[in-house]
Amino acid sequence: MKLRKKLMPLAIASVMSVPAMMAVTPAQAEMSASFAISNMYLWRGQNLTPSGAAASGSLDYSHESGFYAGVWTSTETDGHETDLYLGFGGEVNGFGYDISFWEYLYPEEGTAQDLGDTDASELVIGLSYAGFGVTAYTATDSDKDDDNYFTLSYGMDKVSVTYGFWDLENPGNEYSHITVGYQATDELSFGVSIASNDVADTAAGAVEEDPLFTVTYSKSFDL
Repeated sequence: MKLRKKLMPLAIASVMSVPAMMAVTPAQAEMSASFAISNMYLWRGQNLTPSGAAASGSLDYSHESGFYAGVWTSTETDGHETDLYLGFGGEVNGFGYDISFWEYLYPEEGTAQDLGDTDASELVIGLSYAGFGVTAYTATDSDKDDDNYFTLSYGMDKVSVTYGFWDLENPGNEYSHITVGYQATDELSFGVSIASNDVADTAAGAVEEDPLFTVTYSKSFDL
């Protein structure tokens, strides 16, 4: 489950109406692709690839109205993840907004989350102003726990700081994290993330509390 640059992150998409997309002229719509490689898959303050690096790629569609959609995939430990997403975002008098839907697909057993052949989905709502941002991620699967995740962030020039925390139906597994990122160039970025158990009964070892350092190289292309 990614936090991506499009989320003011992680990061939106299900299948949408193909006829509506085909009616858009090239001057109004854009297609792009990207790939990235990192020393780990850092997701909400946790490393989903403890045994090695992670490679990812995406194909994205955006329209000048603010509508966007795409697909993103990444390697994970002994498996891979594919995200479908669609959303709508824009800005009014300096206030940014973004609402999106994510579908996370895990087509085989052995993923880091041990989900097997299954999926999960979230509704994501983000607001921003003058470098500050707040984003809420709400699980939409009726057969899963009523879990929520929130971030507070601030970005200035090449540096960003994000505080993320969980509000879970099972509070015994809640944790929070602080992640600091530095965008050295358009392609190269660095980060450090520190997580903390928020409750005393969190299982030992369930949350990695040692600092996690990331190095990521990414490249995007207009199609």
